[in-house]
Amino acid sequence: MNDLSIYRSSNLLYNQEKMSRYGPGGFHPVRLGDTFKENRYKVCHKLGWGGFSTVWLAWDGMRPRLEMWVSIKVKSADSTENDRELGVLRALQEKMAIHHIIRQLDDFVHYGLNGCHQCLVFELLGPSVDTITNDYHEGGDQLDPETILKITTQMLEVISFMHKAAYAHGGLANYPACNN
Repeated sequence: MNDLSIYRSSNLLYNQEKMSRYGPGGFHPVRLGDTFKENRYKVCHKLGWGGFSTVWLAWDGMRPRLEMWVSIKVKSADSTENDRELGVLRALQEKMAIHHIIRQLDDFVHYGLNGCHQCLVFELLGPSVDTITNDYHEGGDQLDPETILKITTQMLEVISFMHKAAYAHGGLANYPACNN
């Protein structure tokens, strides 16, 4: 019998959002080099996607002496209509007592081919916990116990903070790992 261990499973067919999501009410078609908010943010790379948005690496060139990389979450037009995320983020920012919650830097509405899209601008952090654990697993490595403890502690601090503020999180796998 042949050793099949050299063949790793792959999400190659599912590593991008469905093209059918790019219609009226769906995702906004973003291209590298596009700009948002009167040319303030220039899109340089795709960071990811989810059920209701795509996320892009962008250069914020309009902040005097504070030019920086940011991430822009471009919500689908349908999810923008009844979106509560912006309100939740603003409420959490006001109550923020710990530094493990991503800072929202800006927000705006973009009118595109498929409708009106809420755009949220965040500080740029590292890869998600899901990405890190998958990369280690695929490489046959393991995270060291100190790193696992640090990530877990930060996640529990954030969950506790959010629960005290009367909110719950629905996607912890996308939490940025060890942001400090």
